[in-house]
Amino acid sequence: MAVARTVLGTVLAGAETSYKTGGTPTKDLGLIKTTVVNPDSGVSESHGFGQSNGVSVNAGAVNPKGSIECDLQHGRLLEYAIFGGTTTHVDSTLDCTHTMVWAEELKSYALEQSYEMGTTDIVMDMLGVIFGSSTISTSLDGNLKFRSDWTAGDISTSETAVTSAVVNPGAPLPGFMAGLNLGAGALTCVQNWEITLNKNSKTIGGVGTRKPVFGGSHQTNVSWKATIGLEDTTQLDMLTGAAAGIIDTEPTPITATFTADNGTAAGSGQRKFSMALTGCQIKDYSVNANLGDFVLYDVSGHGLIGATTFADQVLEANW
Repeated sequence: MAVARTVLGTVLAGAETSYKTGGTPTKDLGLIKTTVVNPDSGVSESHGFGQSNGVSVNAGAVNPKGSIECDLQHGRLLEYAIFGGTTTHVDSTLDCTHTMVWAEELKSYALEQSYEMGTTDIVMDMLGVIFGSSTISTSLDGNLKFRSDWTAGDISTSETAVTSAVVNPGAPLPGFMAGLNLGAGALTCVQNWEITLNKNSKTIGGVGTRKPVFGGSHQTNVSWKATIGLEDTTQLDMLTGAAAGIIDTEPTPITATFTADNGTAAGSGQRKFSMALTGCQIKDYSVNANLGDFVLYDVSGHGLIGATTFADQVLEANW
């Protein structure tokens, strides 16, 4: 007997022409760290007067769902899970800069998670996959990471042969290559930052079937947070509106720009991420002082998705 191992696993995706029609899952999503496939069913027990034991246990509608976490090597997931439009590309020798294009709704995807087992492989095929809440994050001792949950319209384990694994050779962007600008120049002592972009994706069912009938994304909500070394009160004053105290008018919105850059020129192995959140307002901050340590503050806010690019080694023809 053998038990599945991740070293013999694949996680690949492919766009569908329409919901649950199936795609060709051949595109890698980054350096996969964790995947979860956890559909559930609305199981219920039936009881009535005159008995303590139940009469029956009934299965209900099935909700296929899961999540994925990876080191962000390239920009493909930004299109799949957040922007939804047709990304534009500018190739430069072996490098390509991808500029994300906004669409009002996300596309659906076929997603394969599979494991080589010998003669009969374990293959989980999800159809109608729509990404939901996604988080991009980094820290001093970590890489640029991406996590997203997803919902699907169907799930099958009938296939017995895995699709050949695709492993992108690009290195991730470590935290020391990252940066953050909160409207007044780059900050120097950022410990970590995180952006959460929730597409509020859902499925809808109907009587007469246990599987979802349709799925789609809805309004997008964007929040962000960071932990920063306290050098001055510039960012703190963005909450009150002025250094002198709380003002009666709305504080001036800022643009928060989150970046990661390996410092290499285009055409020579450039890897670079940039996401601007416009119209940001500070939600809260917390100044944390501990004896014998540096003073840090946590700050969080909300914003609107703005210009976003990713430079990597995935040329347009292979996107």
